[in-house]
Amino acid sequence: MAIPITIIKNDNLLFEAINIQEAAMLLAEALNITIPRCNDLIERGYVYNIPYYVKDDEYRFIASKEVADKRRKELEDNNHHNARRIWLVPANPNEYDLESAFSRYETLDWKRSCNYEKGDILFMYVSDNIQKVRYKVEVIEGLVRTNNVTYDSVFWMDDEKFKQSKEWKYMRFRFVDEVDTDELSLKKLREHGLKGNIQGAMKLTGELRNYIMSFFEHDLTEGYYPDEVSQTLEEGKRKTVTVNVYERNPIARKRCIDYYGVQCQVCDVDFENKYGEVGKGFIHVHHIKPLHEIQQGYIVDPIQDLIPVCPNCHAMLHRQENGRYLSIEQLKERILTVAK
Repeated sequence: MAIPITIIKNDNLLFEAINIQEAAMLLAEALNITIPRCNDLIERGYVYNIPYYVKDDEYRFIASKEVADKRRKELEDNNHHNARRIWLVPANPNEYDLESAFSRYETLDWKRSCNYEKGDILFMYVSDNIQKVRYKVEVIEGLVRTNNVTYDSVFWMDDEKFKQSKEWKYMRFRFVDEVDTDELSLKKLREHGLKGNIQGAMKLTGELRNYIMSFFEHDLTEGYYPDEVSQTLEEGKRKTVTVNVYERNPIARKRCIDYYGVQCQVCDVDFENKYGEVGKGFIHVHHIKPLHEIQQGYIVDPIQDLIPVCPNCHAMLHRQENGRYLSIEQLKERILTVAK
């Protein structure tokens, strides 16, 4: 079946091809590289939205979402060489406080110790006295340009390592999920195919890959909601919204959901019950304490400060009535009153 492919160069249309073969031929001619190599670049590009860089030029390859999703499943089910790679990566807590970093940020710049590409999945093994796989992240930039790297000394435990880090190459990943279980300890990993110790990044395959992946089910950095939205939106103009960083804290979100579940705590809707499989695990998280009451140095409490709500109730909690926001209980009462 023909798969129409669009090739974008630096945000400008370069080619529109009727299929991947034509796209590869056109790209090979433009870049003076082989057609088989272009086939791989284009397939990984449209399946995982991975750009290809030639000096300062960026090439993107686009197919329909339906086509990309179908091909992605085929690649991963068959361990095709164009399927996204899965890695096991060590993180030393005596050098860098990864947990605190994830409590503040959903994306981090990390040492590019291997040829990571956008779309790759990394499972972070925390070494020293922890010795467990704790985090799942997704690479969103395989190589971050030097002038765009964020060097944050706050989370570095080792000053000498921080100085050395200024000379490294970096990639950027986003937090996806956190798990804390003894089933992902070094001992258990060895029982499921790990050979030796985890001293550097390694590709995961076979039993060990499947075992680790089975413990991570969520994507905790999706479904955010802006904290403040302009009341006077003008059509056709781009708008900037302020986002409540406490609702974006991925670890706090997970612990909130683990405690309350994924049912809306205002209207009781459960998205899986209402929409089936597509709604499984979906919920927003609302920060109860108003931003103007938060003082410097404030640390979010996932149970007392956050609460799961559906997008409709979340929107209502972020709207003011007579200059004030409704509380969770007030919104519950409002729903009951309107229903009568």
